[in-house]
Amino acid sequence: MLKNLFLRALPLAALVLTSTFSLAFAEDLAAAPATPGTATTTDGATDGAIASSVLGAASVSAATGGVSVDGDHWTAYGFNLSAPASMWPMLELLHRYHFDWELYSAEQRPTPIVWANLPVGVYGQYVPSLNVVRVSWVLQNSSVEVATAFLAHELTHLTDDLNGKLGDMTGDLCYSAETRAFVNEANFWQMVVGAQGKVTNDPIEVQENAKMFAFVGNSKFADLVLRTTASYIKQCGAAK
Repeated sequence: MLKNLFLRALPLAALVLTSTFSLAFAEDLAAAPATPGTATTTDGATDGAIASSVLGAASVSAATGGVSVDGDHWTAYGFNLSAPASMWPMLELLHRYHFDWELYSAEQRPTPIVWANLPVGVYGQYVPSLNVVRVSWVLQNSSVEVATAFLAHELTHLTDDLNGKLGDMTGDLCYSAETRAFVNEANFWQMVVGAQGKVTNDPIEVQENAKMFAFVGNSKFADLVLRTTASYIKQCGAAK
């Protein structure tokens, strides 16, 4: 049984991971390695040259890693989150589908959520050292729903960090954190679009369908896929 599952994991890793993501701490198989301590959601789609600066309520300096945040805050439903107005529909979706636990995490520290100029194929990052969640500006060209799925992934990492589950993000801790993030991302996507997936020509949404079909209700398979994918092995190292 395990052998059959392993044989299924290898082609799925090639199909989904290389074209869709590389961990939330290195979430793109084709993307450049993540900075240590950075959670990166990458979904492998190449969108050409990355535009210049970070968009939205914060600007992130590629040279210094510094973050400056203006006064945009989402204050619906009793929350008070630092995020540009263009992201507020994403926060509304998280609330609508009962992901308030992630919203509470972003408020607890608090942690700014910003549009960012990320490497090609990287669609999100959680950077503990800077206390910021970054979402790629590229997702502004896709649906609010798919952008929110990536945000759900990164906020899972933030929640884990607040609960002391990230550790040094190596070995089993790393694989477990990535598994939780991908499963939450896939569950959110299914809640929004339904179990049959979304009929779409958007390559990023096609990738989300693939993750949903592979990972919803199957966290052990998600873990196995991650453990047999080169980029995640490079990111997480050997299991402890």
